[in-house]
Amino acid sequence: MSILDLISLPESKTLEFKETMPNPEAIAKTACGFANGGGGSIIIGVTDKEKKIIGINERDISDLEEKISNIVYTLVEPTPAFNTTVLNIEGKLLLKIEIYPGSLKPYHLKNKGEVEGTYIRLGSTNRKADIDTIEELRRRKMNIGFDEIEVFEASIEDLAIENIDLYLEKREKARDIPRASPDTEFLKKIKAVRQQNGTVHPTVAGILLFSNQPENYIPGAVIKCARFKGNEMDEFIDQRIITGSLFTQAEETIAFFKKNIRRSAKIEGLYRTEEYEYPEKAIREALVNAICHRDYSRRGADIKFAIFDNRIEITSPGGLLPNVSIEDLGTGVSELRNKVIGKILNESGLIEGYGTGVLRIRKYIQEKGLTQPEFRENNGFFKAIFFNSKVGEEGKERKVGREGEKEVREVDREGEKKLKEVDRGVEKLTENQKIILSLIKNDPYISIKDMSKAIGIRPSSIDKNIKTLKEKSYLRREGTAKGGYWKLLKNIEIDQPKSNLKV
Repeated sequence: MSILDLISLPESKTLEFKETMPNPEAIAKTACGFANGGGGSIIIGVTDKEKKIIGINERDISDLEEKISNIVYTLVEPTPAFNTTVLNIEGKLLLKIEIYPGSLKPYHLKNKGEVEGTYIRLGSTNRKADIDTIEELRRRKMNIGFDEIEVFEASIEDLAIENIDLYLEKREKARDIPRASPDTEFLKKIKAVRQQNGTVHPTVAGILLFSNQPENYIPGAVIKCARFKGNEMDEFIDQRIITGSLFTQAEETIAFFKKNIRRSAKIEGLYRTEEYEYPEKAIREALVNAICHRDYSRRGADIKFAIFDNRIEITSPGGLLPNVSIEDLGTGVSELRNKVIGKILNESGLIEGYGTGVLRIRKYIQEKGLTQPEFRENNGFFKAIFFNSKVGEEGKERKVGREGEKEVREVDREGEKKLKEVDRGVEKLTENQKIILSLIKNDPYISIKDMSKAIGIRPSSIDKNIKTLKEKSYLRREGTAKGGYWKLLKNIEIDQPKSNLKV
C-alpha cells in the first residue's frame, strides 16, 4: 500500500496520525498497544482529522527519529521491534514509525509495571488493559487459548454424558469419524479436561461444550434473545435467556429465530413449503461464528440476538483478533480465538471450513435477494447486522435504531437490578471483608501474609473472611496458590477503608 493510500485511511487499531511530535508517554502507550496487537504505524506530519499533510522541518527529522527511539527503548518494556522511515510527499517530509506485533506480550510502560501500565488498541484509541486482558496477552505469548485452561471449581462430573454422546454422534455423521469411548482419556485427548498432580478438572472448552449449566462457572456463557416491536429497543414482544451447552444454545436460538420472524408459504406441486424472510443458513452461520469466536474470558458479557422489524443483530463480546480486520472478512483470512471449541464445532459439522463463514453468509443473502449484511467492531464487541430489505428496493429505509448505535456494553434493566442487589450486599459485609476487597482491587496479586499485615489480623482470620467472600461470590482464586491472582466477581464500588498498611 502506498503512503498516499495509507493517509487516506481513517485512524484505526493499526494506524495513528500526529500533526507534531506528541508527548513521550502518548508515543509509548501507542507502541504498547500496537505491539500487544497486530502491529501498526504512527505517521507524524499529518493532521488526524482532515488528513492534511503538514510535514516536518528537515532540520528536525534526525532529532525526532532519535527521540522516538529513546522513548521506545526507555519507556516500553519489553522493547518492541520497530522501524522509522522518512517519507517525502510532494516536497513535505513525514516520519513513519512502524511498530511490529510482539511475541513477548504483554508490553507495558516500564515505570508503571505490567498491571498498571499495559495498553491495548480499541479502535483508534489506546486503552489500559484490565487483568483479564493481561492474562489473555500472557496466554497469547505461550500460544494457549482461554478455552484450554482448567476450571478448578468444576469436576469431571459436571460434564453431561448426553452432551458428549451428541458430539460423538455429530462428528461421526458429519466427518465419518468412528465413535470413541467417552472416558477420561478421550476427554483429555480432545482437551475437554486436564490432569495435574493426579487431579482431573474440566477445561473452559469442556464446560462450555458439555456442561448443562456452563454459566455457573463461566459467567455470561448464555445467549440473550429478544424480539422487539418496531426498529428500536423500546418494547419487547418476546425474550428469552438461552442456557445449556453450546450445542443446545445454537439450536434453541435458531428455534427462537424461527418463532419470531415472518414467513411465507409457497405451493410446489402437491406440497406447501414455508420460507423465512431471512435465509436460515446465513443466520445459523453468523450465530455459530459468534459462539465459536466470542471472548469467554470477559466474564459476565453475553451474546445478544436481537430481532427488529427491519433487521437482526447478533452481538458478541470480543473484537476481531489483532491480525484480522473488518476488510479481511470474506477473504479467507481466519484466526481462532478458541482453538479447542473451534476444532470440536468443526468436527461436529457446525463449522464447514475456517475462514469461509462470511463468504457463505454473503452467498446465502445474495441468493435470497437481500441487502448484504454489515459487520461492525466497536469497543471490544463484534456485531453482524442482517437486513430484510431487497436489493434495489426503493423507498424502504434501512435504519439501525438509535439504541442500536449505542455502545453494546450499555447496562440493561436486568443488569441495573443486579447492581442494586450487589450494592445492598456490600452493606452486609464486615469492615475487614471490605478492606480485603479493597486491597485485592488495588493489587490482585496480594498475598494472605500482606493482607494480614495491612489489616492487623491473623492469616487464619484472613482465610476465614476470604472463604466467606468466595461463598458470597465476591471473589475467587485464579491459577495456582503461588503464581495465581485474586479475581473480583462483582463490579462494586467500595469506599477506601482505613487499614494498618504503612506506605
